[in-house]
Amino acid sequence: MRTAHGIWRGIGTAATRLAVGFVLTSSVSGQGTLRFANFGDGWTAPIYDVDGMTPLTGSGFLVQLYAATPGSSLQPIGLPVPFSDTSPGYFGPVGVSVPVVPAYGTATVQIVAWRASDGPTFPEANRPGAHIGESSVFNVGPLSWLGPPPPTFPPPSLIGLQSFSLHVVVPEPSVVTLGLLGGSVLVLGPRWRRSRARVKAKFAPL
Repeated sequence: MRTAHGIWRGIGTAATRLAVGFVLTSSVSGQGTLRFANFGDGWTAPIYDVDGMTPLTGSGFLVQLYAATPGSSLQPIGLPVPFSDTSPGYFGPVGVSVPVVPAYGTATVQIVAWRASDGPTFPEANRPGAHIGESSVFNVGPLSWLGPPPPTFPPPSLIGLQSFSLHVVVPEPSVVTLGLLGGSVLVLGPRWRRSRARVKAKFAPL
């Protein structure tokens, strides 16, 4: 298994990638920023396909941050990004600005991932037969900022993120199916009660 140090080297210089990511994702000061990656100094949280063993790799899978202030509804932040081609199971690091959470604030976050062929966004990919997955919800903070003035501490990592696997979306029962099941209960219910009553009468003590 690759160590966190090895993953850092395989993906590139984190400081450089973060600086570029911050410029690309936001130019508005005052917004909180965090480090969007599923690995860091001393921790890793790889993401797997539906078999629980195959790590997600390359542009065939996408991952995105959902965030909000604590107690608010989560919403998508930034754009989906692909997984690494060279470090299977991992994404980032990318600096992401969180418009809904100010600098120094705490963000409630969740990571979602899906098979790219199922849709360009997570809601669109959430359909029968698709491969999608989501992490547990956890808090990250305090968030850093872009400046000016320059931030006095680095953007926080997604410490608290745990590995997870995608799952296949199962279609919900149709209205017709539910109607047939309900009709069967209505038809069979009285018959079952009459049959039970006959059995009780047959074996009742004289």
